[in-house]
Amino acid sequence: MRNYLFASLLVLLFILSGCGGVVEETRQTKGQPAHQEISPESRNKAQEAAESPLKEDIEGLKAKVLSVVDGDTFKVRLDNGREETVRMTLIDTPETKHPKLGLQPFGKEASAFTTSRLTGKDVLLELDVQERDRYGRVLAYVWLEGQLFNQTLIEEGLARVAVFPPNTKYVDTFREAQRKAETAGNGIWSIEDYVQEKGYDTEAAEQQNGVPGAASDGTCEGKVKGNRNSKIYHTPSGNYYDEVSEQNIVWFCTEEEAKAAGYRASKR
Repeated sequence: MRNYLFASLLVLLFILSGCGGVVEETRQTKGQPAHQEISPESRNKAQEAAESPLKEDIEGLKAKVLSVVDGDTFKVRLDNGREETVRMTLIDTPETKHPKLGLQPFGKEASAFTTSRLTGKDVLLELDVQERDRYGRVLAYVWLEGQLFNQTLIEEGLARVAVFPPNTKYVDTFREAQRKAETAGNGIWSIEDYVQEKGYDTEAAEQQNGVPGAASDGTCEGKVKGNRNSKIYHTPSGNYYDEVSEQNIVWFCTEEEAKAAGYRASKR
């Protein structure tokens, strides 16, 4: 009887020992110990995610830029095939084709910069509260290769911050970028009093030396005379050449310069 009990006890101990091993093995399998190696594929994916310049919470419309209208406006084709005109949110670049303002200083530079950087590129259009302006254009923050292009234009001195609530998501970031551009005298900030709260003062720019297209001293041969109010220029042989008031005169050396500045020829 004693031998039987001893043998039974040995069997019971053996069974309990085996069960413990199974439990421990199961626990290790579920917990995946730290020393378990990560596959090269998983490591690469994790590294790509960590290096991705776009924040995960940014949602937007994927689009390809077809053409550029001016510094802050361009045309795109969305993923669904629909074509749209996009106006960059929270910024304003000098005009190039405005019917009244004509060509403003640094307008060409802004348009050329946007053209060279965006044409043919894939971009992400991040929307704010108001999705379209009164002209039906899509209002967007433009992400290009992980960089916010609206901000890039500000940093280059090719755009000013233009606040139109309720679209104000990046206003603090943009204002800081503008402060640095102004301090450095970049682009539009190189002309004293040119940048205003509600736009650009072309007259202030024309009164300073070094502004392309304007010969404020009137010494150049030909003396093409522009009227800053009407945006019409007059040659010495024109009927209204002498009728332009002194305070409205903008001098140009050639008709080509006047046209480049957004002026049109007088019909008489």
